[in-house]
Amino acid sequence: MLDPQPEAVTLTIAGQRHDGWKSIRITRAIDSMCGEFQLGLADRWADQPSRFALEAGAACSVQVAGETVLTGYIDQLLPTIEAESHGIAIVGRDRAADLVDCSAVHVPGSWKNIGIAAIAAELAKPFGISVVAKAPTGPALRKFALQQGETVQAAIERLCRFAGLLAVSTADGTVEMVAPAESAPVAAIVDGVNLLSGEATHDVSQRFSTYIVKGQASGDDHANGKTVAQPTGRATDPAVTRYRPLIVVAEEQSTTANSAVRARWEASTRAGRGQSAVIVVPGWRDDAGRLFAAGSTVSVTSARLFIDGMMLVQAVTFVLDERGTVAELVVTPPSAWSQLAIPEKAEASRVRRHKP
Repeated sequence: MLDPQPEAVTLTIAGQRHDGWKSIRITRAIDSMCGEFQLGLADRWADQPSRFALEAGAACSVQVAGETVLTGYIDQLLPTIEAESHGIAIVGRDRAADLVDCSAVHVPGSWKNIGIAAIAAELAKPFGISVVAKAPTGPALRKFALQQGETVQAAIERLCRFAGLLAVSTADGTVEMVAPAESAPVAAIVDGVNLLSGEATHDVSQRFSTYIVKGQASGDDHANGKTVAQPTGRATDPAVTRYRPLIVVAEEQSTTANSAVRARWEASTRAGRGQSAVIVVPGWRDDAGRLFAAGSTVSVTSARLFIDGMMLVQAVTFVLDERGTVAELVVTPPSAWSQLAIPEKAEASRVRRHKP
């Protein structure tokens, strides 16, 4: 089994660098708008001033081997003392944490005939955060309104559902609207070779044979009558062989086109989330020596987990603990976070490779 060397992790605050961590957890995920970190250090008492001149709320960045992986703020300082030792844990998230925590405030709180990227950018602008569309966002929305008390993140995620996109933050704190897709695998993870441990879920309880998305839209000079009365979209999951229909009522003003997108989104995400796994591998880097990245694809071969195929990295956590330097990868079929069609030969009880 591989025995990777510890990675050099640095917390930088106002130009001051802190390192020498005894425990590390750094997480990035495509289903979470902001990344997070927890760094811990335990020192024996020594006749020297505290090396930590820190405060909660301070702006910071986290680097791995000189590469910035997160730019944000310290949420919590958790110091502890015992008879002969002193410990401190530092917990923080990236800049998008403000969008996750804070309410969406906008006057008048509604938009007409504007694209989803423009609305998202307007909501994030007061926080000094840029929103950039990295995938097609579809036609302009005829109408979009904030819901009372909802967070900026919740509003942006509702916008993203119109186009089947995800909102994720980058290492520099920008929020990107993306559409993850299957790509060439960055690593081959094989049971008995470089798979330290794993836990899989094959769950059909929230999967349905047919998804019917129904909505309603306000009429105008360009659309009226049956066109706006009840736009409907449909999608199927071939792996569900029983008759299991699900009607989803769209939360927002809808069209036939975005109802179809929402139906495909429901089918693919429910299928993917029902076939997920958490796997632990040695080290933090893929086969090319790059840090594992959420949204990349890996090849997983594990008969014991009922997985033999390409899986999308939904989340990656870089860990230093009693196990050493390991990466915890949450993986799902690529269809889970894209609108890739579910293969006709898909199975709900396992993940197999499907040849074209």
